[in-house]
Amino acid sequence: MSEMSVLARVNVIWRVPLIVLLTIFMGTLSVICSLFDGTGRLQHACAVAWSRMILGIARARVEVTGLEKLTLGRAYIFAANHLSMFDIWVFLAYLPFQFRFVAKESLFRWPFLGWHLKRSGNISIDRRNPRQALYSFEAAGQKIRSGISIVIFPEGMRTWGDTVAPFKRGSFLLPQKAGAPIVPVTIIGSHRLLARGSVMIRPGAIEVRIHDPIEYDEYRNLDLQTLAESVHQTILKSYRQVS
Repeated sequence: MSEMSVLARVNVIWRVPLIVLLTIFMGTLSVICSLFDGTGRLQHACAVAWSRMILGIARARVEVTGLEKLTLGRAYIFAANHLSMFDIWVFLAYLPFQFRFVAKESLFRWPFLGWHLKRSGNISIDRRNPRQALYSFEAAGQKIRSGISIVIFPEGMRTWGDTVAPFKRGSFLLPQKAGAPIVPVTIIGSHRLLARGSVMIRPGAIEVRIHDPIEYDEYRNLDLQTLAESVHQTILKSYRQVS
């Protein structure tokens, strides 16, 4: 039996069903917690536990560098490249901040996961509707001003891992409006554990590089395209070093 066949059997028989059941359980628990906590903190704790268990099931080895550059309790906008669903689990398991995701609207329609996203205060964005997208950024800006960080994936979708796709300049309306520091984050290797369009989970290593925060005064006078390209180049340069 080939290595691929063995891996497929492991995924079908054990890993994937267990992750699905865990998502149903933790998503339900998160929704129940939302009935007693309107801040989203209990739901965030559920998501952290869910993510750590999934990383354990997947036998993911995660290395995070650069956390010492951040100040606990401060609100940031984390801008990262996006390779896999594992990016979300890694952020939740290893980033010691209260934060919410800006995620595409379709995710909010998924059973259990979507219910959690909505009830815990994550931000839905429909890029096909500019007015709704602007409203979403305003809602995210309010969260940042209340001390909650935000995670964005400016590529707009998961990539195949060959490079970092160009960043959509509209994603940077949020920091411009909120006046918060931007933290570029390079994620390396997560697509090897779960590729875009696949349900095949492979054990492996993920590296997360947290770069120096870009303070508002450093980018306030930049146009959106220039800002997007600057953050993109920081992440792309780091990604090319090892990918």
